[in-house]
Amino acid sequence: MRISYNWLRRYIDLDASIEEVAQKLTSLGLEVESIEHLGRIFDGFYVGEVLDVQKHPNADRLRLCSVRVSVSDYPLRIVCGAPNVAAGQKVIVGTVGATVPKNQHDPNGNPFVLTKATIRGVESFGMICSEKELGIGEDSSGIKVLAADAKVGTPLAEYLGVNDTALEIGITPNRPDCLSHIGIARDLAAAYNTKYIKPIYNRFENKNINISTLATVNVKNTTDCPRYTACIIQNVEVKESPEWLKQLLNAAGLRPINNVVDATNFVMLEYGQPLHAFDYEHLAQHAIVVKSAERGEKFTSLDGKVHELSGNELMICDGERSVAIGGVMGGANSEISISTNTVLLEAAYFSPVSVRKTAKRLGISTDASFRFERGIDPNITVEASERAANLIAELSGGVVVSGLIDIYPQKIVPKIISLRVARVNAMLGTTLSAKQIKDFLESIEIGITAGKDSNLFECSVPTFRPDIEQEIDLIEEVARLFGYDNIENKTSSEVMFSAPDQHERQITAIRTWCESNGLNEVLTNSLIDSPTAKLFGNEIVAVKNPLSVELESLRPSLLSTMLQTVAHNYNHGMSRLQLFEIGTVFSAATEKNRSGYVEGYVEKNNIGICLSGEINMQSWHEKQRVVDIFDLKGLVMSLLRGIGLDNSVLIYYNASTSLTEMTIGVEINNTYAGFIGKVKPELLKKVKIDHDVFFAELDLDVLTKFHAVKTYKGFSKFPTVVRDISFIVKKSVTVADIEILIKKSGGERITAVTLFDLFEGQALGEGMKSVAFSLKINSHEKTMTDAEIDVMITTIVQSVTKTFDATLRSV
Repeated sequence: MRISYNWLRRYIDLDASIEEVAQKLTSLGLEVESIEHLGRIFDGFYVGEVLDVQKHPNADRLRLCSVRVSVSDYPLRIVCGAPNVAAGQKVIVGTVGATVPKNQHDPNGNPFVLTKATIRGVESFGMICSEKELGIGEDSSGIKVLAADAKVGTPLAEYLGVNDTALEIGITPNRPDCLSHIGIARDLAAAYNTKYIKPIYNRFENKNINISTLATVNVKNTTDCPRYTACIIQNVEVKESPEWLKQLLNAAGLRPINNVVDATNFVMLEYGQPLHAFDYEHLAQHAIVVKSAERGEKFTSLDGKVHELSGNELMICDGERSVAIGGVMGGANSEISISTNTVLLEAAYFSPVSVRKTAKRLGISTDASFRFERGIDPNITVEASERAANLIAELSGGVVVSGLIDIYPQKIVPKIISLRVARVNAMLGTTLSAKQIKDFLESIEIGITAGKDSNLFECSVPTFRPDIEQEIDLIEEVARLFGYDNIENKTSSEVMFSAPDQHERQITAIRTWCESNGLNEVLTNSLIDSPTAKLFGNEIVAVKNPLSVELESLRPSLLSTMLQTVAHNYNHGMSRLQLFEIGTVFSAATEKNRSGYVEGYVEKNNIGICLSGEINMQSWHEKQRVVDIFDLKGLVMSLLRGIGLDNSVLIYYNASTSLTEMTIGVEINNTYAGFIGKVKPELLKKVKIDHDVFFAELDLDVLTKFHAVKTYKGFSKFPTVVRDISFIVKKSVTVADIEILIKKSGGERITAVTLFDLFEGQALGEGMKSVAFSLKINSHEKTMTDAEIDVMITTIVQSVTKTFDATLRSV
């Protein structure tokens, strides 16, 4: 926000230096980013008087001028080539050392510094300037001749009225009230414990005509336009604005256009209320209709661009067509022109959300939309409208039609917030009295009434402060006005870090195990596009207000985002991928699973493990090979054993709806915990991966639920006996089932069961296979005899042959 210091002083009497004011504003939270002294560009330029003009002795087109730039000093001799220079003229003189803003003899117009120069043998001590050289006009045909009453010796900046200072203030998005000179004056007045004055203006009202006979306003969309006002100014003459207005607008960073538009911009920068002026005669049926746009409608804005509307934009229309985009920009079909005689002036409050969405979608950013997006004061509309209407009348010779149309069906009222004095002092570490706090808040126009006791206030927050919503916001205002530098740095704080709970320790243990076993952790976004999400699950959770179409659904599986990481790594030359991720997955709740943080949805913490490419580095002593399902299975089983889950069971199945083939289910204590498998080729093809990918996804909540603290016992001091046993069974019988039964039948003394041979052939019969196991038998109590071992083996053989209809092949 660019503020003119001269303009600011219209509302508040400031004797402080500009640097002190800048420091005060910064301490109030309105950081002054830069200070620009606008008149310094004319340092070294003065009003001068040409006393005498003689012909140059060595050049036909040059003149020797005697120029007085000070009442007390001697006249300067200046060589001048302008054809219109003459004795008795008041002119602009640049003295030695001054920087001329534009060199009209330089193609690029670069500035240059004046020096004492010898021109055709005659010394010259300055320069008489043209408009173009000074950047105050385009005339370069001759020197700029000033009015006869111009005072000799007056600095040019003072003469032109540009001895102003501009402050660039970084207004945070939560302070829309400070996007105006009055808003800044209000805060400064509170800081200096003084009063600010709102503008006083003359009224140019024609009471013989009422606006109700000239125009109608119909607001059909009161959600996006809670308030709309209109007034009319007649007999307007559109012309150039007076110098004072142009100077203030230039200082504030706006280009003057004409007296009508400049008046609306002036009031916007004065009050913070954007306004728009329509040519009344170009409004069909002299009507204003505020409604949503038609889908596909084409609209040409003031900048000449044609926009295709989506139907969500708020449009200002006349009786037949759209004439402005509400809160953003007017249309070319009703703009003010030199022929305009009657003006309909709009002042409204538009929904910040609506304006922001429209401006963002159309790619338009204006001073009006900037303010509406942040939230202007809905209750300043009439005051700003009347101020602008009378200013237009004053500048154009027109009159304001009596009456004002004000559509305001649901009034926006101040918020009432309770404030405790004790809470203020506890938060700030101060000893402020109730009166001090009351004075601070009342200085920024927050109404205060007593609560149940003297230490409780009921605060009425004005509607120009939408950022104040609760007690802590009021406390912040007190701190700001009291001065952060005045708050003693005597408080101390202590942060107590609680020890990680059991769940956190278990997650850390799992992460540590994965890292220690060569897996690289990845972190991926849990938001993905809907088509991708539907590849990995049916119960998709859609985001209500997504940032983009690429981030409109929550991932149903870690595989959906981990595959993107795998593809990215392959595309960048990686060939060994061993990844894991700990993150959340989401799905809509079904009849079987209704639990979740939010009703109707399920959020789970999972761990995903991805293996792809080579399993080992190329080496002279070891052949390189690609990863397979057994590598992933062994890794998962090692992880489960590493965190104390020895009671895990693998279930082999093929599911047509699964993400993987060669799928292995994982159960812990008869509870499904996840799966292991090879990712289906059709999924890999969609993400453009040409290599096999093996993936496991486990439910961390299940893993941590059954997580057990590992216990250790010493080795047996008695010898271990190894016996081999082989069976012929049907191919449908799994090795895992046989292993479980062997351990169960043999009891605690079976310390290990290892499959060492698997054979299939015609000699065994159709649908049969041979499996051979190595059994380790040991006791902690004694050395087992052969007879005891034989009994144990016999029991195992009987159990296996009976349970699985197996045939003993050898022992």
